[in-house]
Amino acid sequence: MVLTLGATLAGSCVPAFAAQPYEGFWASAKKDCRNDDSPNRMSIEGGNRLYWYETRCRAGAITADGKQSWKMRLACEGEGETFRSNPRISVAADGRLVIENGPVGQAKRQIYVRCEIPKRL
Repeated sequence: MVLTLGATLAGSCVPAFAAQPYEGFWASAKKDCRNDDSPNRMSIEGGNRLYWYETRCRAGAITADGKQSWKMRLACEGEGETFRSNPRISVAADGRLVIENGPVGQAKRQIYVRCEIPKRL
């Protein structure tokens, strides 16, 4: 009984870490959400890992930059190269992810829609 109560109390003291609003799977258009090999998809996992088709980055610093906006310092690698990037990421009022000065793409601004990935049973 004491062991069970102690385990219950210890478990209730562990802080729960909520996912950041920018985490998840994203694509340039909904149709790209269904294509696992689409170069127009990306994901943000663990709050600091960003993945594109051939590029992956890890954020070393993330600072708030207004409501639902963050600046990041990224160390990236892709296509045999390593490089750095300092994007601004925000979640717009309509739920779209906006990346300004991002590490991929030729445009200075990319806009993504959230992909709903079905849960596997």
